[in-house]
Amino acid sequence: MLTYPDLVWESLSETNNVYFTKQYLKAFEVHNAHSIQFFYIVMFKGNEAVSFAILQVLEFDFVQTNFVSNTNKFVQKAMDYTSCLLRRNYVKVMICGSPFLSGEYGLLIKKGEDKKLILECLVKGIQSILSANKYLKQWVDVVILKDYFTSSLPVVNHLKTYNYTSIQVDANMVLNLKPEWNDFEDYLSSFKSKFRVKAKKAYKQSVNLVTKDLTTEEILEHKTTLAALYKNVFEKANFNWAILNIATYVSLKEILGDNFIFKTYFLEDKLVGFMSGVVSQNTLDAHYVGIDYSLNKKHAIYSRMLYDYVKIGIERKLGYINFGRTAGEIKSTLGAVPQELICYVRHKKSVANFLFKPFLRKVRSTAFEQRFPFKEKK
Repeated sequence: MLTYPDLVWESLSETNNVYFTKQYLKAFEVHNAHSIQFFYIVMFKGNEAVSFAILQVLEFDFVQTNFVSNTNKFVQKAMDYTSCLLRRNYVKVMICGSPFLSGEYGLLIKKGEDKKLILECLVKGIQSILSANKYLKQWVDVVILKDYFTSSLPVVNHLKTYNYTSIQVDANMVLNLKPEWNDFEDYLSSFKSKFRVKAKKAYKQSVNLVTKDLTTEEILEHKTTLAALYKNVFEKANFNWAILNIATYVSLKEILGDNFIFKTYFLEDKLVGFMSGVVSQNTLDAHYVGIDYSLNKKHAIYSRMLYDYVKIGIERKLGYINFGRTAGEIKSTLGAVPQELICYVRHKKSVANFLFKPFLRKVRSTAFEQRFPFKEKK
């Protein structure tokens, strides 16, 4: 549990980043402790906190997920090798970052601090945690520092000196919201004809959907159905670290208020979908969605959700929408472009780490056809 004094949080609060606030982190810890262990590292310069790292330990089953069937043959061989080596079909992973979001949400560094020195302290801190805890020392197999942007590479590539291997993972899809888009119609007007027709078709198909923003009480009321809709999407995904307890959203709504988006979609009286998101600084980060796939094609539920994210972003005068890393081609039809992400991976045992490196270097992000929906500027 987060027990650091308030002075620590106040010292690190200058970034105004919701993902590193005590209340936000506590919401995930309280509701997901059954499947994830949470650890935190605070780094000090004298008596002043200058950096904060978020760590989670979880069990990743690469057989029960779709991971193996959706990866290339080199990675499949690595998983087969891992299974034989460990005599089990899962690995215990320590992640620096968020298992529920893609992006740099694992390490907060105060402005002006030596980032390479902070990384060195982080690596040593992780090793100290693994060495001091008998359970972690025995069972954690792999450490992953996840989702660094290419702009961070001059600093984070320093991790390679500690025998971490860099791998490129699926990119974030990010839409830059133009200042001249005063409303959703302005956004659609910037589209080429065929993409505008596609958007209008989605709205026509979804005309019978009724949307509703839920309160905390209503999220609790529909919790079972929401969990089932979320599970539908979770099971279709190529890759997920962990399944989220829907009750987490109740706490996020209480903490963040209007900055936590939770919109549901009803067909007559039946709940058939939901979308969620967090507004932080100048960005709307799309979070998980839930969909009744038996009705999705006919009523364009998912497409409607994506356009609704854009509509919310424009109405709130935000600068960006981070759609996350799945369904890259579909999201590119909305104008989103890929933002490359790099992870750093290390097996705790030196020999195993050496043997895994050739396999890790074969990992490639999922290829897709990038669409360009906007009219060319004259």
